[in-house]
Amino acid sequence: MEENQPNDIDILRIKKKKRSTTEKKKKSNTKLDLKTVHKGNNENISSANKLDINTNKTKKDQDISLNTPQIESLETIRSSLDQIQEMIIKQESDILESVTGCQEPNTYHIYGKFPDGEKYYIFKFKEFSSCGMRFWCPVSCRGLIMKVKIANESEENENENDEDFKDCFLSIDKQFKCPCGTCVRPEMRVFITETNTILGTIEEGFSCCDPIFNIYDKDGKAIYYIETDCCQCGFMYRNSFLGKTDECIFFIYDFHDRANPIGEINKKAQVSQLSIADNYSVLFPKNATLEQKILLTIAGVMIDYQYFEKNTNTVK
Repeated sequence: MEENQPNDIDILRIKKKKRSTTEKKKKSNTKLDLKTVHKGNNENISSANKLDINTNKTKKDQDISLNTPQIESLETIRSSLDQIQEMIIKQESDILESVTGCQEPNTYHIYGKFPDGEKYYIFKFKEFSSCGMRFWCPVSCRGLIMKVKIANESEENENENDEDFKDCFLSIDKQFKCPCGTCVRPEMRVFITETNTILGTIEEGFSCCDPIFNIYDKDGKAIYYIETDCCQCGFMYRNSFLGKTDECIFFIYDFHDRANPIGEINKKAQVSQLSIADNYSVLFPKNATLEQKILLTIAGVMIDYQYFEKNTNTVK
């Protein structure tokens, strides 16, 4: 990627800045029109009133336009994400959860890493679930809706309201399920908000020992297979000091070739035991499409829910 070439996210920021400048100029012109009304004679007043009416009409139309929901599109970031070969998933730490041990809705910040090593803040995931689900249910069975929005650097440290995710471009549906052999398996279904169509599905497969996940595209065709070795220290002792300070690697395979890994999801070791937040990196297969990269990133989030989110207040 060329250093001086702006990506799609930078272009969106520039447009937003120009729109803000235009709005300030219109407000200034409106004030001048009102002064003309008070100073002019009857003829000028009549003319100014017409101008004021037109100004108010323009402002009203502008307000309607700004209040109209602007649904984010996958195409907005397609050219940028085509160049990304790695995603970084950072779970947001929650002080209340750290102190009380009570589960709070999770938030994840997603960064794209370009071949030159630069990182860009791209997505923000936010969980929407009931208090009952978080308190009474094991995390791996929890039913929830997760909304995904295209983010920018200024929002990285901001606490956003639920309304900010109203017009997000992706939504993830994870229904409440208690795993029962091969019959009932947890899954996350990913939907494109703009078209209300399914993007794909991540399903936790049945296995006696090593955890496995299957990735399906929008047509239900299996495209990737994810597996980890349950004997890894970072997995066996994941809820202890020994496990938290060691990484755990989930290998990505082509669904029809499970001998040669083509990518990986790496659960990073925690530097401090005081943090309950987990971080991951997702290294994509070289020929992965944009849609496949998004599904593999969400697979990293699902792995966190299924194995690394400890629910200390679950009634067993």
